[in-house]
Amino acid sequence: MREPSPGALPAMPAVLVLEDDEAYRTLVADVLTLAGFEVCTAPNGSRVSAILRERPIDLVITDLAMPRRDGLATLTALRQTHPWLPVIAMSGDLRLNPQLDFAVKEKLGAGRVFAKPFKMDALIAAARQALAAANVRTVCAEQGEIAPQAAVG
Repeated sequence: MREPSPGALPAMPAVLVLEDDEAYRTLVADVLTLAGFEVCTAPNGSRVSAILRERPIDLVITDLAMPRRDGLATLTALRQTHPWLPVIAMSGDLRLNPQLDFAVKEKLGAGRVFAKPFKMDALIAAARQALAAANVRTVCAEQGEIAPQAAVG
C-alpha cells in the first residue's frame, strides 16, 4: 500500500477497479490505462486486503452491488484500514435508490458516486481530482495546517 506523500502525484497512479461485470471491468480498466493509470482489477471486494498488501494502490474505484463482498462492505473495511485512500463508487442501482448516493458519500467516504452508465471522461476527471485532493490534504496535514484526521477521505 502506498501511504500519501507530499509533492506531485505518482507518475503512474495505481488504481484498483472492483467490478463484477467482466465486460464493464475491462472497459473501465482499458480506459484508465489509456489515460495513464496503472490498473489492477478484481471481480469483488473479497481480495482487497490481499491486493493492498501486495502492491501500492492510490485510488479504489468500486461497484456497489457485487457478489461475495459488495462495495458497501468493501468501503466500510477500507475506511477502517486505509482511511486516507480515495474511493470512487459506481452503481446501476443509484437510479432506483437515490438515497444510496448520499449514504455512500457521506457515511462511507466515497469522494464521488457515479450512476451507470456514465461517461468515461467524467470518471477519468474524477480519478485525477480525487488523487490531487488526497495529495493536497496530505501535504496540509504534514505541514500542520489541518489535523491528520481531517486529511482523511
